[in-house]
Amino acid sequence: MALLTNDQASLAFMDGKCGKTALYALKNVTAADTVDVGEHFAVVKRAGLVSDTGTTIAAITGIAGTILTIPAGPAADGVWLIVVGVAR
Repeated sequence: MALLTNDQASLAFMDGKCGKTALYALKNVTAADTVDVGEHFAVVKRAGLVSDTGTTIAAITGIAGTILTIPAGPAADGVWLIVVGVAR
């Protein structure tokens, strides 16, 4: 379990001033890795991912504040992460 670095996580799209939606591109992601989206979100309401190099499509159920835990499935994969919540 590792916190993803800035080299591994980049913002691809973001919209919203009060409620916010963001799409992140994550590289070299494995199950149980974590990503902190607190730079853009005060509260995360929902999050999900689609594995770019594998077959995983899953909801993020491990939400602790603004830290999200990657669910089972990805193993050194590219992942698209969509997050919906309250803007910072």
